[in-house]
Amino acid sequence: MLVTGYSGFVGSWLSTALLAGGAEVVGYATDDTPDTRARAAQLTALGVTGVTGDIRDFDALHDVVRGGRFDAVVHLAAQPLVSAGLADPRTTLTTNVVGSVNVLEAVRLCAPPVLLHVTSDKCYRNRAWPWPYREIDDLGGGCPYSVSKAGAELVFEAYQELYRTARLPVAAGSIRFGNIIGGGDHAANRLVPDTLTALAAGQPIRLRNPDAVRPWQHVLDVVHGLLRLMDGLGSGAVVPGQVFNFAPPGNGASVRELVDALIAAWTRHGGTGVPVVADRDPGFAEDGVLRLDGRRAAAALGWQHRFDLDGSAEAVVAWHRAVATGTAATDATAAQLHTVLGLPRLPDRTAGAAR
Repeated sequence: MLVTGYSGFVGSWLSTALLAGGAEVVGYATDDTPDTRARAAQLTALGVTGVTGDIRDFDALHDVVRGGRFDAVVHLAAQPLVSAGLADPRTTLTTNVVGSVNVLEAVRLCAPPVLLHVTSDKCYRNRAWPWPYREIDDLGGGCPYSVSKAGAELVFEAYQELYRTARLPVAAGSIRFGNIIGGGDHAANRLVPDTLTALAAGQPIRLRNPDAVRPWQHVLDVVHGLLRLMDGLGSGAVVPGQVFNFAPPGNGASVRELVDALIAAWTRHGGTGVPVVADRDPGFAEDGVLRLDGRRAAAALGWQHRFDLDGSAEAVVAWHRAVATGTAATDATAAQLHTVLGLPRLPDRTAGAAR
């Protein structure tokens, strides 16, 4: 298996799950932040073969895809932050659009059996309506990040036609993630990491938009969906060329509701709550409501989320408290994959891996 962005938040969980399931995993990612370098080291200790490279470098990526004879390629590499897109639109657009072109072109040339192409719910043109977005709704966006994800989806559409007309034996699907939370997400200017940092420091939690509604879901549920989609495409049980929203059932939850759930979980684990302060000047425009309709993926994959909002918050806090008290990050991840998804325990070499 090849996983681009393997040292990112979701990529590290998926790579660990694939290893636990007995797969050989090659990861392709940059090492431009301390977090990604740390995760790359952890995953190398587990058995991932890591390749350092930029998704915008087609020749380097093509060499890896061509040389691997992979059963599946999972494209997760991206610039994932709205705020970073506003600060550096060119990097966001080239990474997310050109990066997708490069992956899809390498797949066209090398034809691995399965491709999972991942974007985001921000690919939809936000109409400020209260109901969930479906896969048939308009793509678009008013900021570089949203436009980059809409562009990546259009690129995927174009390549599906190329694969079809060339009769390539590639079963591909594109996945539009909702807002993913879980242990090990340390990115700045993201709600859960900032909330946990404030709780650990005993400082007030400052919220840009407490009333904003998002489709929060735990990374374990997302990884479970990716594994089911990979298996379904590989076996022919899932029709290739489709797009799927990955979203929890229900209508999402507000920022304040998620923060309250995290505070409650934190106190159950012996921590102390802190005040919550509404700071309603984020410095950039944010969508007030974004809900996502995940019924297509649930039906096609026979997939149900294990966690509601409170369960997701509990799992997040349990992971971080375990690591704070001396458990290696890789062990905390592997333990939740085993307990929740029933994946086999990893070999003993995971013990003592770097945090």
